Amino acid sequence: MKRLTILLIIIVTALQAFSQIKMPMGNKSEVEKFYKTTTYVVLKNDFMCDYNDKIKDAVEKHWTATPYKFIKASEFEKLRRDDDKSFLVVNIAYFEGDNTKFEFLILSLGGSKYKTVNDMPTLCAVPLCYQGDEDEGKYTYKLGAMVKHCQTHVEICRKHPELTKEKIIDYYIDKSGSLAGKKLYLLKNDVSDDLRSNSALKSAYQNAELVTAEQIEELTNSNDDKALIMHIVNPYDSNGQQYCIKIIIDTKGLIYYYDFQKLKKNTYGHITSDDLKKLSKK
Repeated sequence: MKRLTILLIIIVTALQAFSQIKMPMGNKSEVEKFYKTTTYVVLKNDFMCDYNDKIKDAVEKHWTATPYKFIKASEFEKLRRDDDKSFLVVNIAYFEGDNTKFEFLILSLGGSKYKTVNDMPTLCAVPLCYQGDEDEGKYTYKLGAMVKHCQTHVEICRKHPELTKEKIIDYYIDKSGSLAGKKLYLLKNDVSDDLRSNSALKSAYQNAELVTAEQIEELTNSNDDKALIMHIVNPYDSNGQQYCIKIIIDTKGLIYYYDFQKLKKNTYGHITSDDLKKLSKK
C-alpha cells in the first residue's frame, strides 16, 4: 500500500508555528459524499498484530456514521477507486527536511477521479505513533476514542462548513466548554517525574488521577461523559525523533487540548505542570 504524503504540509506548518495547528478536514461536498459511502476499515498485513483486533472491536462498538466492512490491506488499492467507499486506514505522514515519520489513523474518501492515494481527500487524521515503533500497546487501548473522534470531526465539518483548517482547532477548544465536573485520567508514564503520584498530580490539577490503560479503555467503552483522556506520541529511539504530540479528548472525541512539542535530543515528552495550567485556563 502506498504511503500518504498529503499530511506533510499540514504538520510542517504546525511545527513551524506552534500556536497555529492545522487539522485535515473535508470540504462540504466531500463531507456529504462521505455519509453516502460504506467505510472500509483496512487491517494491517500482520494478522497477528494487536491493532487488527483492537480496531475491529473499536469500530464494532463505536462506529455509527456509515455502514462499514473490514478488508485486508492487499484489497485497498483495488477498492479505493470506488465512489461509494470511504476508508479508515493507518498510513504514513512525514516531515520535510528531517524525515521524521509518523503513523496516522486516516479517514479518507475513495473515488474514480483520485489517481493516487495522495489525491484522496483526507477527512480526519489522528496521530498514532512514530513509524517503526512496534509497541502498539501505547495507543491501541485508545482506538475507541479515536474512532469516535473521526466521526465527531466529520460531523463538525458538516455542521460548520465555514470552518477552515486553521480555525477548527480553536473551535474544538471553545466547543468542548467548561471543565467543571470533568476528570482527567492519565498513565503514570505519560506525566513528568514530579507528577507521578496522585497527591503530586492533584496539587497541579485537582481533578486528575493516575490509572491503567485498561481503565482508560473501559471509560471510553462506557461512554463516561465526565472523563478526559490523554493521548501522547513520543519518540521510541534517538534516531532523529525530536517531537512530541499531546492530545486531551473526552470519550465522545471532542478535543480539549492539542500541542506539538519540540524536544531536546534523546529526551521524551510528558504532560507537565505547564500543560495542566494551560488546560485549567480553558
